[in-house]
Amino acid sequence: MMITELTLENFALFRKARVQLGPGLNVLSGESGSGKSLALESIVALFGGRLSQERFGAWQDRVRLRAVLELDPADPLWQPLLGVGVEPDSVLIVERVTARDGHTIYRAQGQPVPTQVVRQFGEGVLQYVGQNQLLRTFSPAFIRDWFDHYGALSPLVEETRCAYRDFMEIHREAEQMQERAADLPYLEEKRALRDELKALKLSPGEDEALTAELTRLRAGRTLLETGQALYARLDGLGTGDGLLADVDAVLKLAEALARYDRSLEDSVEEIRIAAQSLGEVRREVSGWLDQLDLDPQTLERLEVRADQLSRVKRRFGPDLSDVLGFLEALERDIERLENWDWELRRLRHQEDAARERLQDCCDRLSQARQRLLAQAGEELTQRIREMEMPTGQITIERQEGPASEFGIDILDILFTSGAGQVPKPLSKVASGGELARVALALAVSGPTQANALYVFDEIDQGLGGASAGRVAELLQRLGQTHQVLVVSHQAVVAARAHHHFRVYKRTDQDRVMALVEPLAGETRSVEVARMLSGSQDAVAILHAEQLLAEGLTDD
Repeated sequence: MMITELTLENFALFRKARVQLGPGLNVLSGESGSGKSLALESIVALFGGRLSQERFGAWQDRVRLRAVLELDPADPLWQPLLGVGVEPDSVLIVERVTARDGHTIYRAQGQPVPTQVVRQFGEGVLQYVGQNQLLRTFSPAFIRDWFDHYGALSPLVEETRCAYRDFMEIHREAEQMQERAADLPYLEEKRALRDELKALKLSPGEDEALTAELTRLRAGRTLLETGQALYARLDGLGTGDGLLADVDAVLKLAEALARYDRSLEDSVEEIRIAAQSLGEVRREVSGWLDQLDLDPQTLERLEVRADQLSRVKRRFGPDLSDVLGFLEALERDIERLENWDWELRRLRHQEDAARERLQDCCDRLSQARQRLLAQAGEELTQRIREMEMPTGQITIERQEGPASEFGIDILDILFTSGAGQVPKPLSKVASGGELARVALALAVSGPTQANALYVFDEIDQGLGGASAGRVAELLQRLGQTHQVLVVSHQAVVAARAHHHFRVYKRTDQDRVMALVEPLAGETRSVEVARMLSGSQDAVAILHAEQLLAEGLTDD
Protein backbone atom coordinates (compact mmCIF):
# COMPACT_ATOMS: atom_id res chain seq x y z
CA MET A 1 0.00 0.00 0.00
CA MET A 2 1.28 3.45 -0.85
CA ILE A 3 0.17 6.91 -1.92
CA THR A 4 1.23 7.52 -5.51
CA GLU A 5 -0.24 11.00 -5.91
CA LEU A 6 -1.24 13.73 -3.46
CA THR A 7 -3.16 16.84 -4.54
CA LEU A 8 -3.69 19.96 -2.40
CA GLU A 9 -5.98 22.79 -3.53
CA ASN A 10 -6.39 25.99 -1.50
CA PHE A 11 -4.80 24.32 1.52
CA ALA A 12 -2.86 26.82 3.64
CA LEU A 13 -0.04 28.17 1.42
CA PHE A 14 -0.75 25.72 -1.40
CA ARG A 15 -2.89 27.18 -4.17
CA LYS A 16 -2.63 23.93 -6.10
CA ALA A 17 0.07 21.32 -5.74
CA ARG A 18 0.26 17.79 -7.10
CA VAL A 19 3.00 15.56 -5.72
CA GLN A 20 3.94 12.24 -7.35
CA LEU A 21 5.17 10.12 -4.44
CA GLY A 22 7.03 6.84 -4.76
CA PRO A 23 7.77 3.69 -2.78
CA GLY A 24 10.29 3.75 0.04
CA LEU A 25 11.62 6.86 1.76
CA ASN A 26 10.17 10.18 0.53
CA VAL A 27 11.85 13.29 1.97
CA LEU A 28 10.51 16.85 1.87
CA SER A 29 13.08 19.56 2.46
CA GLY A 30 13.14 23.33 2.12
CA GLU A 31 13.67 26.58 3.97
CA SER A 32 11.98 27.08 7.33
CA GLY A 33 8.39 28.23 6.90
CA SER A 34 8.14 26.99 3.33
CA GLY A 35 5.18 24.71 4.09
CA LYS A 36 6.84 21.30 4.41
CA SER A 37 4.93 20.28 7.54
CA LEU A 38 1.68 21.58 6.03
CA ALA A 39 2.08 19.16 3.13
CA LEU A 40 2.24 16.21 5.53
CA GLU A 41 -0.55 17.62 7.69
CA SER A 42 -2.83 17.57 4.64
CA ILE A 43 -2.64 13.75 4.63
CA VAL A 44 -4.06 13.64 8.15
CA ALA A 45 -6.83 16.06 7.15
CA LEU A 46 -7.62 13.99 4.07
CA PHE A 47 -8.25 10.90 6.21
CA GLY A 48 -10.69 12.60 8.56
CA GLY A 49 -8.45 14.84 10.66
CA ARG A 50 -9.39 18.30 11.89
CA LEU A 51 -9.33 21.11 9.33
CA SER A 52 -9.25 24.54 10.99
CA GLN A 53 -10.11 27.86 9.37
CA GLU A 54 -6.40 28.74 9.41
CA ARG A 55 -5.82 26.01 6.82
CA PHE A 56 -8.07 27.64 4.21
CA GLY A 57 -6.07 29.35 1.51
CA ALA A 58 -6.76 32.77 0.07
CA TRP A 59 -7.81 31.61 -3.40
CA GLN A 60 -11.14 29.81 -2.91
CA ASP A 61 -13.90 29.23 -0.36
CA ARG A 62 -13.15 25.54 -0.13
CA VAL A 63 -10.27 23.13 0.44
CA ARG A 64 -9.85 20.09 -1.78
CA LEU A 65 -7.51 17.24 -0.87
CA ARG A 66 -7.07 14.11 -2.97
CA ALA A 67 -4.88 11.01 -2.82
CA VAL A 68 -4.37 8.15 -5.25
CA LEU A 69 -3.34 4.94 -3.51
CA GLU A 70 -2.10 1.59 -4.73
CA LEU A 71 -3.93 -1.05 -2.72
CA ASP A 72 -4.37 -4.79 -3.25
CA PRO A 73 -8.08 -5.54 -3.93
CA ALA A 74 -7.85 -8.39 -1.39
CA ASP A 75 -6.39 -6.18 1.37
CA PRO A 76 -8.52 -6.13 4.58
CA LEU A 77 -8.23 -2.33 4.51
CA TRP A 78 -11.07 -2.38 1.97
CA GLN A 79 -13.54 -3.70 4.57
CA PRO A 80 -14.95 -0.35 5.81
CA LEU A 81 -15.32 0.81 2.21
CA LEU A 82 -16.99 -2.44 1.13
CA GLY A 83 -19.62 -1.79 3.79
CA VAL A 84 -20.77 1.34 1.92
CA GLY A 85 -20.68 -0.19 -1.55
CA VAL A 86 -17.20 0.79 -2.77
CA GLU A 87 -15.86 -1.98 -4.99
CA PRO A 88 -12.19 -3.04 -4.49
CA ASP A 89 -9.67 -2.21 -7.19
CA SER A 90 -5.91 -2.03 -7.48
CA VAL A 91 -6.19 1.78 -7.24
CA LEU A 92 -8.14 3.71 -4.60
CA ILE A 93 -8.92 7.42 -4.97
CA VAL A 94 -9.90 9.28 -1.79
CA GLU A 95 -11.03 12.91 -1.84
CA ARG A 96 -12.12 15.48 0.72
CA VAL A 97 -13.82 18.78 -0.12
CA THR A 98 -14.55 21.16 2.77
CA ALA A 99 -16.23 24.56 2.50
CA ARG A 100 -15.50 27.47 4.83
CA ASP A 101 -18.81 26.87 6.61
CA GLY A 102 -17.53 23.40 7.58
CA HIS A 103 -19.65 21.40 5.14
CA THR A 104 -17.52 18.42 4.11
CA ILE A 105 -17.91 15.74 1.47
CA TYR A 106 -15.70 12.65 1.35
CA ARG A 107 -15.52 10.50 -1.75
CA ALA A 108 -13.96 7.13 -2.46
CA GLN A 109 -13.78 6.04 -6.10
CA GLY A 110 -15.93 9.09 -6.88
CA GLN A 111 -18.89 8.17 -4.68
CA PRO A 112 -19.78 9.93 -1.40
CA VAL A 113 -18.86 8.00 1.76
CA PRO A 114 -19.40 8.75 5.47
CA THR A 115 -16.71 10.57 7.43
CA GLN A 116 -16.39 7.67 9.88
CA VAL A 117 -15.57 5.24 7.07
CA VAL A 118 -12.70 7.44 5.86
CA ARG A 119 -11.41 7.84 9.42
CA GLN A 120 -11.56 4.10 10.00
CA PHE A 121 -9.60 3.53 6.80
CA GLY A 122 -7.05 6.16 7.80
CA GLU A 123 -6.58 4.67 11.26
CA GLY A 124 -5.77 1.35 9.62
CA VAL A 125 -3.18 2.91 7.30
CA LEU A 126 -1.59 6.02 8.74
CA GLN A 127 1.09 6.14 11.43
CA TYR A 128 1.64 9.88 11.83
CA VAL A 129 3.80 11.78 14.28
CA GLY A 130 3.69 15.54 13.84
CA GLN A 131 4.75 18.58 15.80
CA ASN A 132 1.35 19.15 17.36
CA GLN A 133 -0.57 15.92 17.01
CA LEU A 134 -0.39 12.15 17.05
CA LEU A 135 -2.53 9.78 15.06
CA ARG A 136 -3.03 6.51 16.93
CA THR A 137 0.74 5.97 17.21
CA PHE A 138 0.84 6.09 21.01
CA SER A 139 -2.74 5.08 21.80
CA PRO A 140 -3.15 2.22 24.31
CA ALA A 141 -4.45 -0.03 21.55
CA PHE A 142 -1.45 0.72 19.33
CA ILE A 143 1.06 0.15 22.14
CA ARG A 144 -0.60 -3.15 23.06
CA ASP A 145 -0.70 -4.35 19.45
CA TRP A 146 2.92 -3.32 18.88
CA PHE A 147 4.05 -5.09 22.05
CA ASP A 148 2.21 -8.31 21.17
CA HIS A 149 3.73 -8.31 17.68
CA TYR A 150 7.14 -7.53 19.15
CA GLY A 151 6.89 -10.55 21.46
CA ALA A 152 5.30 -12.84 18.84
CA LEU A 153 2.34 -13.30 21.17
CA SER A 154 -0.34 -13.48 18.47
CA PRO A 155 -1.31 -17.14 19.22
CA LEU A 156 -1.91 -16.33 22.91
CA VAL A 157 -3.77 -13.14 21.99
CA GLU A 158 -6.07 -15.03 19.62
CA GLU A 159 -6.70 -17.76 22.21
CA THR A 160 -7.63 -15.10 24.77
CA ARG A 161 -9.90 -13.33 22.28
CA CYS A 162 -11.78 -16.57 21.54
CA ALA A 163 -12.07 -17.41 25.25
CA TYR A 164 -13.48 -13.95 25.99
CA ARG A 165 -16.07 -14.15 23.22
CA ASP A 166 -17.15 -17.64 24.33
CA PHE A 167 -17.51 -16.42 27.91
CA MET A 168 -19.51 -13.33 26.94
CA GLU A 169 -21.86 -15.35 24.74
CA ILE A 170 -22.66 -17.79 27.57
CA HIS A 171 -22.84 -14.96 30.12
CA ARG A 172 -25.39 -13.03 28.03
CA GLU A 173 -27.47 -16.17 27.53
CA ALA A 174 -27.48 -16.87 31.28
CA GLU A 175 -28.42 -13.27 32.10
CA GLN A 176 -31.28 -13.37 29.62
CA MET A 177 -32.49 -16.63 31.15
CA GLN A 178 -32.30 -15.09 34.63
CA GLU A 179 -34.38 -12.09 33.53
CA ARG A 180 -36.97 -14.11 31.63
CA ALA A 181 -37.34 -16.75 34.32
CA ALA A 182 -39.04 -14.20 36.54
CA ASP A 183 -41.06 -12.76 33.66
CA LEU A 184 -44.29 -14.78 33.63
CA PRO A 185 -45.95 -12.55 30.98
CA TYR A 186 -43.00 -13.28 28.67
CA LEU A 187 -43.58 -17.03 29.04
CA GLU A 188 -47.32 -16.62 28.55
CA GLU A 189 -46.66 -14.60 25.41
CA LYS A 190 -44.49 -17.42 24.07
CA ARG A 191 -47.17 -20.00 24.90
CA ALA A 192 -49.89 -17.95 23.22
CA LEU A 193 -47.82 -17.62 20.09
CA ARG A 194 -47.10 -21.35 20.08
CA ASP A 195 -50.81 -22.16 20.48
CA GLU A 196 -51.68 -19.76 17.67
CA LEU A 197 -49.27 -21.47 15.30
CA LYS A 198 -50.20 -25.02 16.32
CA ALA A 199 -53.89 -24.20 15.80
CA LEU A 200 -53.13 -23.58 12.13
CA LYS A 201 -52.04 -27.25 11.77
CA LEU A 202 -49.33 -26.40 9.28
CA SER A 203 -47.73 -29.13 7.21
CA PRO A 204 -44.58 -29.06 5.04
CA GLY A 205 -45.27 -28.15 1.41
CA GLU A 206 -48.91 -27.30 2.12
CA ASP A 207 -48.65 -23.83 0.59
CA GLU A 208 -47.29 -25.14 -2.72
CA ALA A 209 -50.00 -27.80 -3.02
CA LEU A 210 -52.65 -25.23 -2.10
CA THR A 211 -51.42 -22.81 -4.75
CA ALA A 212 -51.64 -25.51 -7.41
CA GLU A 213 -55.18 -26.49 -6.34
CA LEU A 214 -56.36 -22.87 -6.31
CA THR A 215 -54.97 -22.36 -9.79
CA ARG A 216 -56.96 -25.36 -10.95
CA LEU A 217 -60.21 -24.31 -9.25
CA ARG A 218 -60.01 -20.69 -10.41
CA ALA A 219 -59.87 -22.03 -13.98
CA GLY A 220 -62.86 -24.33 -13.27
CA ARG A 221 -65.21 -23.28 -16.12
CA THR A 222 -62.45 -23.56 -18.70
CA LEU A 223 -61.47 -26.97 -17.28
CA LEU A 224 -65.06 -28.23 -17.37
CA GLU A 225 -65.79 -27.05 -20.92
CA THR A 226 -62.50 -28.37 -22.26
CA GLY A 227 -62.93 -31.72 -20.48
CA GLN A 228 -66.50 -32.13 -21.77
CA ALA A 229 -65.40 -31.28 -25.32
CA LEU A 230 -62.63 -33.86 -25.09
CA TYR A 231 -65.06 -36.53 -23.84
CA ALA A 232 -67.59 -35.69 -26.58
CA ARG A 233 -64.91 -35.93 -29.27
CA LEU A 234 -63.89 -39.34 -27.97
CA ASP A 235 -67.35 -40.82 -27.28
CA GLY A 236 -69.62 -39.08 -29.76
CA LEU A 237 -72.37 -38.95 -27.08
CA GLY A 238 -74.65 -41.37 -29.01
CA THR A 239 -74.32 -39.62 -32.38
CA GLY A 240 -71.92 -42.14 -33.84
CA ASP A 241 -69.52 -39.31 -34.73
CA GLY A 242 -67.01 -39.86 -31.94
CA LEU A 243 -63.37 -40.77 -32.44
CA LEU A 244 -63.96 -44.21 -30.89
CA ALA A 245 -66.74 -44.92 -33.41
CA ASP A 246 -64.46 -43.87 -36.26
CA VAL A 247 -61.66 -46.11 -35.02
CA ASP A 248 -64.15 -49.01 -34.62
CA ALA A 249 -65.25 -48.55 -38.24
CA VAL A 250 -61.60 -48.49 -39.38
CA LEU A 251 -60.97 -51.69 -37.42
CA LYS A 252 -63.88 -53.48 -39.10
CA LEU A 253 -62.66 -52.50 -42.56
CA ALA A 254 -59.12 -53.65 -41.78
CA GLU A 255 -60.41 -56.99 -40.44
CA ALA A 256 -62.37 -57.50 -43.66
CA LEU A 257 -59.26 -56.90 -45.76
CA ALA A 258 -57.14 -59.18 -43.57
CA ARG A 259 -59.47 -62.10 -44.28
CA TYR A 260 -58.27 -61.90 -47.89
CA ASP A 261 -54.68 -60.78 -47.29
CA ARG A 262 -53.07 -62.10 -44.09
CA SER A 263 -50.15 -59.64 -44.46
CA LEU A 264 -52.49 -57.00 -42.99
CA GLU A 265 -53.01 -58.86 -39.72
CA ASP A 266 -50.25 -56.84 -37.93
CA SER A 267 -51.93 -53.61 -38.98
CA VAL A 268 -55.25 -54.91 -37.68
CA GLU A 269 -53.64 -55.65 -34.30
CA GLU A 270 -52.17 -52.13 -34.09
CA ILE A 271 -55.58 -50.60 -34.84
CA ARG A 272 -57.20 -52.84 -32.19
CA ILE A 273 -54.60 -51.66 -29.58
CA ALA A 274 -55.25 -48.03 -30.52
CA ALA A 275 -58.98 -48.57 -30.05
CA GLN A 276 -58.40 -50.08 -26.61
CA SER A 277 -56.10 -47.16 -25.62
CA LEU A 278 -58.66 -44.61 -26.70
CA GLY A 279 -61.29 -46.47 -24.69
CA GLU A 280 -59.07 -46.22 -21.61
CA VAL A 281 -58.56 -42.48 -22.21
CA ARG A 282 -62.35 -42.03 -22.42
CA ARG A 283 -62.85 -43.78 -19.07
CA GLU A 284 -60.10 -41.64 -17.42
CA VAL A 285 -61.59 -38.40 -18.75
CA SER A 286 -65.05 -39.50 -17.56
CA GLY A 287 -63.69 -40.20 -14.06
CA TRP A 288 -61.81 -36.87 -13.98
CA LEU A 289 -65.03 -35.02 -14.91
CA ASP A 290 -66.94 -36.84 -12.16
CA GLN A 291 -64.31 -35.79 -9.56
CA LEU A 292 -63.99 -32.19 -10.76
CA ASP A 293 -65.05 -30.06 -7.76
CA LEU A 294 -66.33 -26.68 -8.88
CA ASP A 295 -68.17 -25.93 -5.67
CA PRO A 296 -67.74 -22.16 -4.91
CA GLN A 297 -67.67 -22.99 -1.21
CA THR A 298 -64.60 -25.19 -1.71
CA LEU A 299 -62.84 -22.37 -3.57
CA GLU A 300 -63.69 -19.90 -0.79
CA ARG A 301 -62.47 -22.28 1.91
CA LEU A 302 -59.14 -22.80 0.16
CA GLU A 303 -58.68 -19.04 -0.42
CA VAL A 304 -59.19 -18.41 3.31
CA ARG A 305 -56.55 -21.02 4.06
CA ALA A 306 -54.17 -19.46 1.51
CA ASP A 307 -54.63 -16.07 3.20
CA GLN A 308 -53.81 -17.62 6.59
CA LEU A 309 -50.61 -19.13 5.21
CA SER A 310 -49.63 -15.88 3.50
CA ARG A 311 -50.02 -13.86 6.72
CA VAL A 312 -48.10 -16.33 8.86
CA LYS A 313 -45.28 -16.44 6.29
CA ARG A 314 -45.04 -12.64 6.33
CA ARG A 315 -44.65 -12.74 10.11
CA PHE A 316 -42.27 -15.66 10.48
CA GLY A 317 -41.16 -16.62 6.94
CA PRO A 318 -40.53 -15.94 4.18
CA ASP A 319 -41.14 -19.65 3.50
CA LEU A 320 -43.47 -22.09 5.22
CA SER A 321 -40.43 -24.16 6.17
CA ASP A 322 -39.12 -21.09 8.05
CA VAL A 323 -42.42 -20.84 9.93
CA LEU A 324 -42.25 -24.50 10.93
CA GLY A 325 -38.63 -24.02 12.01
CA PHE A 326 -39.66 -21.00 14.09
CA LEU A 327 -42.37 -23.09 15.76
CA GLU A 328 -39.86 -25.80 16.66
CA ALA A 329 -37.47 -23.22 18.14
CA LEU A 330 -40.37 -21.63 20.02
CA GLU A 331 -41.32 -24.94 21.59
CA ARG A 332 -37.70 -25.47 22.66
CA ASP A 333 -37.62 -21.99 24.25
CA ILE A 334 -40.84 -22.68 26.13
CA GLU A 335 -39.49 -25.98 27.38
CA ARG A 336 -36.35 -24.23 28.62
CA LEU A 337 -38.35 -21.49 30.33
CA GLU A 338 -40.69 -24.01 31.94
CA ASN A 339 -37.59 -25.76 33.26
CA TRP A 340 -35.70 -22.51 33.84
CA ASP A 341 -34.15 -23.49 37.16
CA TRP A 342 -32.45 -26.53 35.65
CA GLU A 343 -31.52 -24.62 32.48
CA LEU A 344 -30.10 -21.70 34.46
CA ARG A 345 -27.96 -24.03 36.56
CA ARG A 346 -26.65 -25.59 33.35
CA LEU A 347 -25.79 -22.17 31.89
CA ARG A 348 -24.15 -20.95 35.09
CA HIS A 349 -22.03 -24.10 35.17
CA GLN A 350 -20.95 -23.43 31.57
CA GLU A 351 -20.32 -19.79 32.48
CA ASP A 352 -18.04 -20.77 35.37
CA ALA A 353 -16.07 -23.10 33.11
CA ALA A 354 -15.76 -20.39 30.44
CA ARG A 355 -14.66 -17.85 33.07
CA GLU A 356 -11.95 -20.21 34.30
CA ARG A 357 -10.71 -20.74 30.74
CA LEU A 358 -10.69 -16.99 30.12
CA GLN A 359 -8.79 -16.34 33.34
CA ASP A 360 -6.25 -19.01 32.44
CA CYS A 361 -5.73 -17.44 29.00
CA CYS A 362 -5.42 -13.95 30.51
CA ASP A 363 -2.90 -15.18 33.09
CA ARG A 364 -0.72 -16.93 30.52
CA LEU A 365 -0.84 -13.92 28.18
CA SER A 366 -0.03 -11.54 31.03
CA GLN A 367 2.90 -13.66 32.20
CA ALA A 368 4.30 -13.74 28.66
CA ARG A 369 3.97 -9.96 28.41
CA GLN A 370 5.61 -9.37 31.79
CA ARG A 371 8.60 -11.46 30.75
CA LEU A 372 9.15 -9.10 27.80
CA LEU A 373 8.60 -5.73 29.49
CA ALA A 374 12.22 -5.11 30.47
CA GLN A 375 13.62 -6.42 27.19
CA ALA A 376 11.36 -4.18 25.09
CA GLY A 377 12.13 -1.13 27.20
CA GLU A 378 15.88 -1.71 26.99
CA GLU A 379 15.82 -2.20 23.22
CA LEU A 380 13.78 0.96 22.66
CA THR A 381 16.05 2.89 25.03
CA GLN A 382 19.08 1.77 23.04
CA ARG A 383 17.42 2.90 19.81
CA ILE A 384 16.58 6.42 21.02
CA ARG A 385 20.02 6.90 22.59
CA GLU A 386 21.49 6.38 19.15
CA MET A 387 19.35 9.34 18.00
CA GLU A 388 20.84 12.08 20.21
CA MET A 389 18.90 11.26 23.34
CA PRO A 390 21.91 9.97 25.34
CA THR A 391 20.13 10.03 28.71
CA GLY A 392 16.70 9.14 27.37
CA GLN A 393 15.00 6.11 28.82
CA ILE A 394 11.89 4.18 27.87
CA THR A 395 9.97 1.90 30.19
CA ILE A 396 6.94 -0.19 29.28
CA GLU A 397 4.50 0.15 32.17
CA ARG A 398 1.91 -2.51 32.89
CA GLN A 399 -1.25 -2.04 34.92
CA GLU A 400 -3.90 -4.65 35.52
CA GLY A 401 -7.44 -4.05 34.40
CA PRO A 402 -10.60 -6.11 34.02
CA ALA A 403 -10.51 -9.07 31.67
CA SER A 404 -11.29 -8.26 28.07
CA GLU A 405 -10.69 -9.83 24.69
CA PHE A 406 -7.18 -8.34 24.90
CA GLY A 407 -6.38 -9.80 28.31
CA ILE A 408 -5.97 -8.01 31.64
CA ASP A 409 -2.95 -5.83 30.81
CA ILE A 410 -3.03 -2.09 30.16
CA LEU A 411 0.30 -1.03 28.66
CA ASP A 412 1.81 2.42 28.32
CA ILE A 413 5.15 3.85 27.26
CA LEU A 414 6.88 5.93 29.94
CA PHE A 415 9.67 8.29 28.92
CA THR A 416 12.30 10.49 30.50
CA SER A 417 14.83 12.56 28.63
CA GLY A 418 17.23 13.03 31.54
CA ALA A 419 18.88 10.84 34.14
CA GLY A 420 17.26 10.95 37.55
CA GLN A 421 13.90 12.13 36.24
CA VAL A 422 10.74 10.20 36.98
CA PRO A 423 9.44 8.47 33.83
CA LYS A 424 6.05 9.78 32.72
CA PRO A 425 3.67 8.92 29.87
CA LEU A 426 5.47 9.61 26.62
CA SER A 427 2.78 11.72 24.98
CA LYS A 428 2.78 14.15 27.95
CA VAL A 429 6.50 14.87 28.33
CA ALA A 430 8.22 14.31 24.97
CA SER A 431 8.74 17.03 22.37
CA GLY A 432 7.58 16.62 18.79
CA GLY A 433 11.03 15.53 17.63
CA GLU A 434 11.39 13.09 20.53
CA LEU A 435 7.97 11.60 19.79
CA ALA A 436 8.92 11.09 16.16
CA ARG A 437 12.19 9.36 17.09
CA VAL A 438 10.43 7.06 19.55
CA ALA A 439 7.88 6.23 16.85
CA LEU A 440 10.76 5.39 14.50
CA ALA A 441 12.33 3.21 17.20
CA LEU A 442 9.01 1.35 17.55
CA ALA A 443 8.75 0.89 13.79
CA VAL A 444 12.19 -0.71 13.43
CA SER A 445 12.24 -2.71 16.68
CA GLY A 446 9.75 -5.38 15.79
CA PRO A 447 7.26 -6.61 13.20
CA THR A 448 5.48 -3.68 11.57
CA GLN A 449 2.01 -3.38 10.14
CA ALA A 450 2.36 -4.64 6.58
CA ASN A 451 0.33 -1.89 4.91
CA ALA A 452 1.18 1.06 7.17
CA LEU A 453 2.18 4.45 5.82
CA TYR A 454 4.70 6.15 8.13
CA VAL A 455 4.74 9.95 8.30
CA PHE A 456 7.36 11.76 10.43
CA ASP A 457 7.45 15.52 10.79
CA GLU A 458 10.63 17.17 12.10
CA ILE A 459 12.05 13.82 13.20
CA ASP A 460 15.64 15.06 12.90
CA GLN A 461 15.13 18.50 14.39
CA GLY A 462 18.18 19.49 16.44
CA LEU A 463 20.17 16.41 15.50
CA GLY A 464 23.65 16.36 14.09
CA GLY A 465 26.62 14.15 13.39
CA ALA A 466 26.29 10.46 14.14
CA SER A 467 22.76 10.84 15.54
CA ALA A 468 21.44 12.30 12.31
CA GLY A 469 23.22 9.55 10.40
CA ARG A 470 21.60 6.90 12.58
CA VAL A 471 18.14 8.38 12.04
CA ALA A 472 18.80 8.43 8.30
CA GLU A 473 19.87 4.78 8.38
CA LEU A 474 16.77 3.70 10.29
CA LEU A 475 14.45 5.68 8.01
CA GLN A 476 16.06 4.13 4.95
CA ARG A 477 15.70 0.66 6.47
CA LEU A 478 12.01 1.27 7.20
CA GLY A 479 11.61 2.53 3.64
CA GLN A 480 12.73 -0.84 2.30
CA THR A 481 9.42 -2.38 3.43
CA HIS A 482 7.06 0.61 3.78
CA GLN A 483 6.30 3.96 2.26
CA VAL A 484 7.76 6.63 4.55
CA LEU A 485 7.17 10.40 4.30
CA VAL A 486 9.54 12.66 6.22
CA VAL A 487 10.08 16.39 6.68
CA SER A 488 13.82 16.75 7.18
CA HIS A 489 16.42 19.44 7.79
CA GLN A 490 19.34 17.01 7.61
CA ALA A 491 21.34 16.50 4.45
CA VAL A 492 22.29 12.97 5.51
CA VAL A 493 18.58 12.05 5.71
CA ALA A 494 17.78 13.63 2.35
CA ALA A 495 20.75 11.83 0.78
CA ARG A 496 19.28 8.46 1.73
CA ALA A 497 15.84 9.24 0.30
CA HIS A 498 14.48 7.13 -2.52
CA HIS A 499 12.51 10.23 -3.60
CA HIS A 500 13.40 13.83 -2.71
CA PHE A 501 11.14 16.90 -2.97
CA ARG A 502 11.78 20.57 -2.30
CA VAL A 503 9.05 22.78 -0.87
CA TYR A 504 9.53 26.47 -1.58
CA LYS A 505 7.57 29.72 -1.65
CA ARG A 506 7.07 32.33 -4.30
CA THR A 507 4.96 35.47 -4.61
CA ASP A 508 2.18 35.61 -7.19
CA GLN A 509 0.07 38.78 -7.45
CA ASP A 510 1.14 39.87 -3.97
CA ARG A 511 0.18 36.50 -2.50
CA VAL A 512 2.68 34.01 -1.15
CA MET A 513 2.16 30.44 -2.26
CA ALA A 514 3.99 27.18 -1.61
CA LEU A 515 5.09 24.85 -4.38
CA VAL A 516 6.57 21.35 -4.44
CA GLU A 517 9.10 20.15 -6.97
CA PRO A 518 10.73 16.70 -7.32
CA LEU A 519 14.51 16.73 -7.23
CA ALA A 520 16.95 14.62 -9.22
CA GLY A 521 20.44 14.97 -10.55
CA GLU A 522 21.82 18.51 -10.32
CA THR A 523 18.79 20.05 -8.59
CA ARG A 524 19.02 17.46 -5.85
CA SER A 525 22.74 18.03 -5.40
CA VAL A 526 22.12 21.78 -5.06
CA GLU A 527 19.43 21.24 -2.40
CA VAL A 528 21.55 18.78 -0.40
CA ALA A 529 24.43 21.29 -0.58
CA ARG A 530 22.17 23.98 0.86
CA MET A 531 21.13 21.60 3.66
CA LEU A 532 24.80 20.78 4.36
CA SER A 533 26.22 24.26 4.69
CA GLY A 534 23.74 26.83 3.52
CA SER A 535 25.97 27.34 0.49
CA GLN A 536 25.54 26.19 -3.09
CA ASP A 537 29.08 26.75 -4.34
CA ALA A 538 31.15 24.14 -6.13
CA VAL A 539 32.75 22.75 -2.95
CA ALA A 540 29.38 22.36 -1.21
CA ILE A 541 27.90 20.67 -4.27
CA LEU A 542 30.87 18.28 -4.44
CA HIS A 543 30.31 17.30 -0.81
CA ALA A 544 26.61 16.86 -1.52
CA GLU A 545 27.30 14.56 -4.46
CA GLN A 546 29.61 12.45 -2.29
CA LEU A 547 26.91 12.20 0.37
CA LEU A 548 24.32 11.21 -2.22
CA ALA A 549 26.63 8.53 -3.60
CA GLU A 550 27.11 7.11 -0.09
CA GLY A 551 23.35 7.11 0.45
CA LEU A 552 22.76 5.11 -2.71
CA THR A 553 25.53 2.67 -1.78
CA ASP A 554 24.05 2.02 1.66
CA ASP A 555 20.53 1.32 0.36
